[in-house]
Amino acid sequence: MYKLLHNLLENAASSLFILYQSFSFGVLLLSVLLGLYDEISGFPKDLHPVIFKLELFVSAIILFEYLGRLYLSKNKLAYVVHPLSIIDLVALIPFFQPFRLLRFVVLSARLFRITYRYRYVLIAYRDIFKSVSFELLLLLSSFPLVFLIILIVFYSIEKSERNPEIRSIFDAFYVLFITMTTVGYGDITPITWEGKVLAMITAVAGIFAFSSLVATMSAGLSNYVNMLRSGMLSYRDMKDHIVICGWNETGSVIVEKLKDYGRDIVVITTQDLSGYRGFHYKKGDFGSEEVMKDAGIDKAHMVIVLAEKLPGYSEDSVDARTILAGMQARDLNRNAVIVLEILLRENAKLIKRRNVADYVVIGGEVVGSLIASLVHGRVLANLIDYIEEHLEVEVLPAEAGKRIGEIERELEDKGYRILGVMKENRISYFPKLSHKLSEGEKLIVLREKSK
Repeated sequence: MYKLLHNLLENAASSLFILYQSFSFGVLLLSVLLGLYDEISGFPKDLHPVIFKLELFVSAIILFEYLGRLYLSKNKLAYVVHPLSIIDLVALIPFFQPFRLLRFVVLSARLFRITYRYRYVLIAYRDIFKSVSFELLLLLSSFPLVFLIILIVFYSIEKSERNPEIRSIFDAFYVLFITMTTVGYGDITPITWEGKVLAMITAVAGIFAFSSLVATMSAGLSNYVNMLRSGMLSYRDMKDHIVICGWNETGSVIVEKLKDYGRDIVVITTQDLSGYRGFHYKKGDFGSEEVMKDAGIDKAHMVIVLAEKLPGYSEDSVDARTILAGMQARDLNRNAVIVLEILLRENAKLIKRRNVADYVVIGGEVVGSLIASLVHGRVLANLIDYIEEHLEVEVLPAEAGKRIGEIERELEDKGYRILGVMKENRISYFPKLSHKLSEGEKLIVLREKSK
């Protein structure tokens, strides 16, 4: 259930997320448009039951998303009091009701919800239109002028012959537009042979224009999907995500472990990863500053640089590339957590002395240490398996001045166990029960994973 909800509501790289968000966006946009129409013109009374049932359906979708995100959130209280969650609760209220002020508040909440909750859908539409902007401008630069000339001539001819059905320029516009779309209601028809010829020209031009428009938008959508699969999209608008530079055997394991933490993941590599799922794919050399910016590194929460082994590269060359990428990531984002995977121990020592990264992992060393520990029995191996399968780590805020022993008694009923104390990037594990927390310190805790 957790994984399904995560893929539906939070994992922007999931196919389920894209499909559901497109559907939910369309339903919410329809409710906003209906609300605006009701404010301007008002619906007939016989339609009110149907509209109200549609409103209940929209409210049910918003409630489902609210409860789903509440279930996924690590800190339930922080989610409930978050401004966006409060806006979701306001948007839950059915729009069609007698209180006009409340109607305005609900409509505003739903409009804001469209711009934020469905920002990925809006960004996708923006990218699609941007990819075919030249073709659309080329089409729109010529056709409206031709239509305007036909409209003026058509109106002049039909009006001079006293066509009783064409009383204004809007009537002429209406009959030409309906003809152009090949609908042809027949309620208004030209009475002159010149008007009939212009109507035929308009029909042919309409077929060409609408066919070109549909073909252009289809090409834009197809181009967007191809760019998404081939890693050519830009993620500069993304925030607080995780960027993985490079790809190797470790990459798929990292993605599998990180994808349930509620953060988007962007992988940068020159390798073809179009067949993988669960993350955003940016194809390119992570040594390029522009490629890093396209992955949104300047706004990322964490940057992981893997030791990507390329043909013709020695271990020293791979480490040099990794170190340079880490330095460049640090220049672009001073606040991100930088993690480097290094192949050679000598290079790792150099990086630790220079403070290039927050964490340095020597490839193979961790696994080697674990295997060596098995000499002493299965205790350590069983402990690691238990932590991996049954426990999860969280960081909780704490009240300054309280002692660890006092806090541990309070957290025990909630299933938490204190593992350490963190202040900024400094961590002290297994603090004494008498330790008094200072301002800015947070607790690192363990608890059983939700079943």
